[in-house]
Amino acid sequence: MNRVINLSPWNKISITTDIQHHTLVDMATIIITNDEDYFVIEDDIEKVMDVSSMPHYIKEDWINYNKKELTHSVLDRHIKVYTDKYDSQYPPNESIEETLSILKSIKRHLIIKKII
Repeated sequence: MNRVINLSPWNKISITTDIQHHTLVDMATIIITNDEDYFVIEDDIEKVMDVSSMPHYIKEDWINYNKKELTHSVLDRHIKVYTDKYDSQYPPNESIEETLSILKSIKRHLIIKKII
């Protein structure tokens, strides 16, 4: 069964998962945006899926409580994962290419925002 993650009103940009070796928990790192503000949520993928199916007000409160500022290290990790996915598929997947393009655009945005 493949469940969908819906974090509206936030838009999900990308998601990566990594199994923690000491707990065997599948941790998700999700980059979200709302009006050109970028944040990251890092939590158990099952919990994120459960929250995404809850009523809107609960979901919004949970996201506001758990979101963190997007850092360059998290963004670089997502870019690497999506670059590897893009390079390993032939013919190239358009959705992966689009996500990779958005991630690189966000990186430029964060660099410019830091300079200004």
